[in-house]
Amino acid sequence: MKSIIQNKTFLLFFLGNIISLIAFGFNTISISWLVLEQTGSEFQLGKIMAVATVPGLIIALLSGYLIDKLNRKWLLVFLDLFKMFVLVLFLIATYFFELKMYFIYTAVFLIGIGNALFWPTGQAFVQQIVNENDFFNANKLLSASYQIGSIFGAGLGGIIVHYFNPYSALFINIFAYLISSTLISYAPFKHNKNSSNEELSILSINKGIEYLKKRKDILVLTMTTILSDVAIWGSLSVLTISISTNIFDKGTWGYGILDSFYGAGALSSAFLIGYLTKEFQRQTVLKFFYFGAAIFLFLSANMPNIYLASLCFLFMGFNNNSARILIRTILMENIPNNIMGRVQTLLGIYTRVMVVTSSLLCGYLIENISIENAINFTCFHYILAMIGTYAVSKKWQRSVQYLN
Repeated sequence: MKSIIQNKTFLLFFLGNIISLIAFGFNTISISWLVLEQTGSEFQLGKIMAVATVPGLIIALLSGYLIDKLNRKWLLVFLDLFKMFVLVLFLIATYFFELKMYFIYTAVFLIGIGNALFWPTGQAFVQQIVNENDFFNANKLLSASYQIGSIFGAGLGGIIVHYFNPYSALFINIFAYLISSTLISYAPFKHNKNSSNEELSILSINKGIEYLKKRKDILVLTMTTILSDVAIWGSLSVLTISISTNIFDKGTWGYGILDSFYGAGALSSAFLIGYLTKEFQRQTVLKFFYFGAAIFLFLSANMPNIYLASLCFLFMGFNNNSARILIRTILMENIPNNIMGRVQTLLGIYTRVMVVTSSLLCGYLIENISIENAINFTCFHYILAMIGTYAVSKKWQRSVQYLN
């Protein structure tokens, strides 16, 4: 762990990533509240979350190639500045004109493009700048950066929206992206240009397809365990604010509390997961974590107050993120760096299709049936991830190398 912290390139990226994710938290709660203020519809919020995900599908065939071919550091810097520029234009538009839903759709779509490239680029960048023996610790720290960003982004964002307004939070959001891009730009990094004559082509994604065809164990493991991420980015992006508003009547303040406690639990996993994997097999803890995440989500909506619900979110965050760290480490251990971007792209396409479906279905269930059905639907994501882990451990002998 110490050697990674002493790696100046990783440290500056780590800090920049935290700031960028704080910005993302501010953005999410601000946009969510603007949509609910304008429409009062959870299904409309689900559509906004779906629109934020669609860009990843549109640029997917190109993004993997770009991540593998371009200087990843400067790509990260550019993407932060791009998102900042979009928000500046959005605030200018809302200052001079009355807010319209198509303003929000356009901004969310464009920022979605930036996020769709930023996150897989960051994952591939970390794999490139740390030693293979440090992958597990690097993933713990990378995960910690996501959770620190989530805690401060959602917590502070919720407070600012509650006491001021969403526009104030978006203004801070702009400066956060600027700080993030500056930190990453100072990270020492020498880009080694790939000497391959491979052309920029949609067909270049075939390298990722070929790998997953050969490694069906990795394919099945990722397609099922990714559903735990889908729960977070899809249905829970709609469900969390609905739990706060519909069940506990706490609005953005309650949303910030729930999301911050989730982030705190997830952050603790970065420090505790190493001890658990020394005592138990990976497959055992993965199944335990996915089942635990489902149980604590179910319990959260049945608590007498938002404070006890927040404790459930704390334990849900610990369970879900512990599993996430392990799965990300398994991918780094098994996927060659020169095709990581393209494999991530394929997995990203699948993830985004599922996120769109999950957020829309969750919004529909809340608005037209009941929030209880939406909670059960979200819990099912984690149950499927648990079943997938069990199936891979039984079906493929090769999985012994990374699940034991």
